[in-house]
Amino acid sequence: MGLKLRKGRSIDHPGVGAPHGHGTRAWRREAVEFAALFVAAGIAHLFSTALGHRESGALMLIALGGVLCAIVTAHIWLTHRRHSSGSRPVPETVVPAARLWRVRARVRETPGQLAALAAATAAIGGNIMSLSTQPDTDGTVDELHVQLPEPVRAETLVEALTAAGGRSVRARPATMRELVDPVTRALLLASWAGEDPDRLPVALAALLEARLVPDAGDHDGRETLSLTAPSGDRIRLHRPGLPFTATETARALALLGQARRTAEPRAT
Repeated sequence: MGLKLRKGRSIDHPGVGAPHGHGTRAWRREAVEFAALFVAAGIAHLFSTALGHRESGALMLIALGGVLCAIVTAHIWLTHRRHSSGSRPVPETVVPAARLWRVRARVRETPGQLAALAAATAAIGGNIMSLSTQPDTDGTVDELHVQLPEPVRAETLVEALTAAGGRSVRARPATMRELVDPVTRALLLASWAGEDPDRLPVALAALLEARLVPDAGDHDGRETLSLTAPSGDRIRLHRPGLPFTATETARALALLGQARRTAEPRAT
């Protein structure tokens, strides 16, 4: 009927084609089981014959049966426990919670300085998510967004970077939103502010990640930046803990220049 044959025998019959050793082991096991059954029956007959006429005979048989049941139950429980412990899933590795920090450090323009900062960050379990270099009036400023395991404090990171050669190291909490590419952010903000001149102060604050403060405020120093809008109004930005660099001032002036060019056709 179209059945496939292997060495002249059908392979769709469950018992045909099995290895010879497997069949031999099967009938041997069955023979041993029958022999054990006969032995058990004989022992039971002896017990019933020898003890059946005594008053305690029935109780001894019941006690023997209970002992055998207890032994079998214990064996099954131990076997199940051994298999359960052997197949227990391996617990997943718990990743510690992390926080993001925005860090700035003034560095010397020497070979290996950036590598030293990276090695110091890795030594305390930190991961550098982004890096930018900003030329400034009194040197170069490296800005890093570092992800630290939650038990590690920002002071530990500042100390590590200072020991690695960083100067005036400062750190403040950051968010994942700050990891947007600076060029992309500047282009989007310039387009957004060009649609409405009133958005310019907010766009500048978003570009430099600072906050707007009143023009007559007490804020002063390198942590405050004063700019003049195309309309002549003063725009003051304040960012505590992170002084504005010359590079950031140039970015703000570029955004102001774009806003001024966009406002000129409207004025005419």
